[in-house]
Amino acid sequence: MAKPEPPSPETGKTEPGTEAEHLRSKLEALKAELGEVIATDTAGKKATGSGNDSAMGVGMRAGSELTAGVLVGCGVGYVLDRQFDTSPIFLIVFLMVGFAAGFWNIYRMGVTKTPTGGGK
Repeated sequence: MAKPEPPSPETGKTEPGTEAEHLRSKLEALKAELGEVIATDTAGKKATGSGNDSAMGVGMRAGSELTAGVLVGCGVGYVLDRQFDTSPIFLIVFLMVGFAAGFWNIYRMGVTKTPTGGGK
């Protein structure tokens, strides 16, 4: 039985550079397609306003800002009333200050349109 000849180095080769050029062109086409997909995805997120600020998260934050302002105002007013032995004078005054602070924080949160409220 005759042994098959080993393949010569020239067997199975195409013209030099054509396979590499073909792969490069495919890579460039994939890069371009990926760039388009990323651009449309980013534009879609900006248009819908999606990101880290979900509607429920913003609502919960607004509620907690108002609640915190009122509670801190009541606490300060209560402590001052106990300290100076006055009835509900400081409690009422600081309750209004707490409401004002809570609504001011909600206003700032709406104006800046960021989930953390920082920066304009």
